[in-house]
Amino acid sequence: MSLLSTIQVIPRTSVRLSLAAARLPLTAAETALRHRGDEQWPPSLVFEGFDAQVKQLAGSLLRDEVLADEGRLVQAKADRLRHAATLDAEAEQRRHAADAEFSQHRQAGEQREAKADQKKTEAKARVGREEAAAKRKADDQARAAKRRADEAERKAIQAAQRKARRSKAQALGAKEKALAEQKAAAARRRDAQQADTKARATRAARKAG
Repeated sequence: MSLLSTIQVIPRTSVRLSLAAARLPLTAAETALRHRGDEQWPPSLVFEGFDAQVKQLAGSLLRDEVLADEGRLVQAKADRLRHAATLDAEAEQRRHAADAEFSQHRQAGEQREAKADQKKTEAKARVGREEAAAKRKADDQARAAKRRADEAERKAIQAAQRKARRSKAQALGAKEKALAEQKAAAARRRDAQQADTKARATRAARKAG
């Protein structure tokens, strides 16, 4: 190793150690917040960019191409990670938008289904009311018809009873008339017999005198 290379290694190592020391709090935060190994975590990406810039600047100042190349590699990696994080964020936004749209469609479908169920329930209730009203009307008509039939039957019975009473009265009148005629005839016969007896007695008295 040449003297120049040896001289460059010392500040390169110092830069690396300084950056490693500066990253310790971030490493502790990654561990505490469970982001260890998550290269796309925003604080990690920020430090990667800082690490790349420091190494590129130090490499340029120290004329250390190894450190500068390392900084460019870190920068490229950070750019890729940042781009991937952007794509992930956009995908996440699209997923949230799709979820929201799906949720809206589902809610709209549920609302349409609820309205359809409500209409079905209302129609069923309306049919039930109409059937109940029709049954009440039919029952009222049946009761009215029964009342009319009962009234007609009562009137028929009363008419028959009146007719029977008239027939009975007429029969009794005919019987009484016949009895009266029989009595009158018997009275006439008695009167005739008495007149005949009296006439005979008169004739006999005349003969005897």
